[in-house]
Amino acid sequence: MPTVKPRTTVTLEKPTHEVIQRLADLQGRSRGSVIADLLESVAPSLTRSVALLEAAFAAPDQIKTGLRAVIDNAHQELLEVSGEQQKKLDQMLLELSSSDFPGSVDPHVVTRGSGT
Repeated sequence: MPTVKPRTTVTLEKPTHEVIQRLADLQGRSRGSVIADLLESVAPSLTRSVALLEAAFAAPDQIKTGLRAVIDNAHQELLEVSGEQQKKLDQMLLELSSSDFPGSVDPHVVTRGSGT
């Protein structure tokens, strides 16, 4: 029975085509119905992504510039925080490996007789 739904032709890489064919065979369905179900499952996320992109393209340049500045500042702050934390971790590792570290154990062997 012909459908009134719009049609799209898609060219796939051979491994993708083969796995879709295998799935269709296992389910007793056509490749087209498998592909349609896969696309339907991602349609909600795709719809949100498209809406965000449309809003970004429609935003005035001044807003785009402001958003870039906010993102750049947040990125810089994250780099500064992560850099400081990395310095602290490096210092802790240095202190732990140092024999001057308070509470460190001196691993030299003591031989003072038989112990009796």
